[in-house]
Amino acid sequence: MTSRPSYAFGALSLGIALCSLLFIGALGAGFPLINALIVGISPLFPLLFFLSPIILLEALLIIRPSLDRISETTTFIIPFTENFSVSIAQGFGAMVVCLGILFFIQKRKTFWKMPLSLVFTTLLLWGSLTLLYSENVSKTLYELFRLFSIFFIFAFSYYLITSKKQFIRLLLAITLSTLVPVLTGWMQFFFGIGYTDVAFSVPRMYGTFAHPNIFALYLIIAMGAVLSLFILLPDKKRRLLLLFPLGILFLTLLFTYARASWATFFVFVGLFTLFKYPKAIPFLIITPLVLFFTSPTIQDRVYDAFNFSPSSSFVWRVNLWNDTISKTFQENREVFGYGLNTFEQVAEDLRGLRFVVNDPHSEFVRSFVEGGYIGLGVFLFFSLIPLWILWKRKRFFSSRNPHDEHTQQASDIFLLLWALITSLLLLSFTDHVLRSTMAQWILWAMIGGALGTYTTHPLFHKKKE
Repeated sequence: MTSRPSYAFGALSLGIALCSLLFIGALGAGFPLINALIVGISPLFPLLFFLSPIILLEALLIIRPSLDRISETTTFIIPFTENFSVSIAQGFGAMVVCLGILFFIQKRKTFWKMPLSLVFTTLLLWGSLTLLYSENVSKTLYELFRLFSIFFIFAFSYYLITSKKQFIRLLLAITLSTLVPVLTGWMQFFFGIGYTDVAFSVPRMYGTFAHPNIFALYLIIAMGAVLSLFILLPDKKRRLLLLFPLGILFLTLLFTYARASWATFFVFVGLFTLFKYPKAIPFLIITPLVLFFTSPTIQDRVYDAFNFSPSSSFVWRVNLWNDTISKTFQENREVFGYGLNTFEQVAEDLRGLRFVVNDPHSEFVRSFVEGGYIGLGVFLFFSLIPLWILWKRKRFFSSRNPHDEHTQQASDIFLLLWALITSLLLLSFTDHVLRSTMAQWILWAMIGGALGTYTTHPLFHKKKE
């Protein structure tokens, strides 16, 4: 009988050979180098799904952030078709959706036992129902696939991560994923080639993402992963080493000049500190004050937030919210909305193309316009139930033996994730948090990993029995 290591080695060798042939074939077909490379390595992902799912999960989380912007803009024409092109993001997303479908078929018998399965299923079912009346069926279908990929990453993490060691590996992979985006951001800073617009002329870091705000959101969640490692790593020397990546990520966040994300980060850390280290709250208050009084650029960004002139971003958003909400009521769409992922089209139909961007920058407004009262209710259900589950887990472990290191670590991890999601929910009032796919991937990978690790904890099972 062939041993599993021999089988795995043979399969991997065959996979590498296939990747090499695809790469050479893509180059021969005239694909640019980056496209040919992506085509070449693509078979490795489904291969890893069967040989080493954990490595696949880590690879997805490490590689995808580095391709976030280029994957949206880089396309390649499918051979033997007439000008049919696919972006890297679409190809990558299609592959993840296919793997997700296969994964859920494998787990069909235990699917409903997974925490938060009902939350995601409700969101996806509601989105599917809006296909019946959507203003743009293709956009709604695309959004459903994107949300399904987030669900897959969560479930994949939940089922695969069942020990503290594996959870630490997951957090390390998320931390490692910041390397290319952060290095790219600092290159933009030193060469003065960051993001600029009419409202703010100082170049802003955006890394490998499409916009500094999206990059900032990703950095906040990545810092959550580093802080989780700080809780879990056993010795002080290793924890001290984490101060370096944490400091780099914090500085990078500052140079995105994303005001709402600055506030979100301090709310996140403040909530965790309030419950865990309340005596440190004065230091947490002093830190942003010092940054404000020592940096004229930060002062300008903060003062601009209170600038309510017609050209300010805040006034622009409020006017957009008012126009689209009024349109929703005028056309009697306040119950069911216009369909998932149709806000931009609704805004464009109402205001024309004179505005370059018609994104609402508010998940609450978006949910109402796209789904009416029912859609807003589904969004709140999707957002609040995880908070309740995480707080419940935190309370359970904190009530156990205070001298047991593992139970206290579990309590701290769930507190940290609760604080992180709470702060992101507040950010959702003025930014599109749920629409940032990569940020959602790493966020739900962390939640899935934590639930998978500590749901299997003996104390938790003892109570359930």
